[in-house]
Amino acid sequence: MSHSLPALIFDLDGTLTDSKPGILGCLRTVIDARNMGDQGPLDRFIGPPVEEWTVELLPHATEEERVSLARDYRACYDREGWRNNSVYPGVREMLVELHSQGFPLYVCTSKQQHFAIRILDAFEISGLFTAIYGDKAEYASHSKIDLLAHLLNERSLAPATTWMIGDRSFDIDAAHANHLRCLAAGWGYGSPEECATADAIAPTPAHVAALVVDSAQ
Repeated sequence: MSHSLPALIFDLDGTLTDSKPGILGCLRTVIDARNMGDQGPLDRFIGPPVEEWTVELLPHATEEERVSLARDYRACYDREGWRNNSVYPGVREMLVELHSQGFPLYVCTSKQQHFAIRILDAFEISGLFTAIYGDKAEYASHSKIDLLAHLLNERSLAPATTWMIGDRSFDIDAAHANHLRCLAAGWGYGSPEECATADAIAPTPAHVAALVVDSAQ
C-alpha cells in the first residue's frame, strides 16, 4: 500500500515543534550583547536560515561580522536554546498515525541538521522519519528551495506524489519552486495571509492525515 501514498516532508520549527521561546531567547541574548538596539518583534526571524536574518540585522556589516553574529547565536542555541522547545499537541499522534499507514515521512528544515536531529531524538520521534534534512555550514546555498531540491533528488521523490507541510511562506515558496503541493500547518507561526498561498490548510495536526489521504485517492 505504501507505494501509492505520497511522501510527506515536514518543516520543523512551527510545524512539529514550538521552538519560538528558544530561538527568540537566543536572538535577544546576542542582540543585547552587541548593543544592537530595539529590533522590534523578532518573530519574523523564525523560519528563514540564520544567514538570511544576519543580513537584515547587520545590513552594513562585513561578512565576517555577520558570520560572528551567526556563530554567537548558534553557540547560545547549542547551550540552552534548543531545550526551550516542545512538540505541539497532536503532532506525535499525527506522525504515529501517518507512519503506521505507510506514508514515507521526511523532515526538511533550515535549522542546522545536527540541531534538528538532536531535538527530534530528545522528543523520541526521529525514528518515525525516513530521513532528516537540515542546513549545513558547508553548503554553498542556505536557501530552503535548494535544500528541498537536494532532498528530492537524493531520495528520488517525485514532485507529483510529494507534499511539503510547513507553516511559513518559506516552506510554501520552497514547495512551489520544486513543483510540490504544500499543506500549511495552520497551528504554527505563519500568518493567515501566508497560509492562504498554500494548496490546502490543516487547522490542527489531526486534520493532516485526512487531507493527504484524500489526495492519494
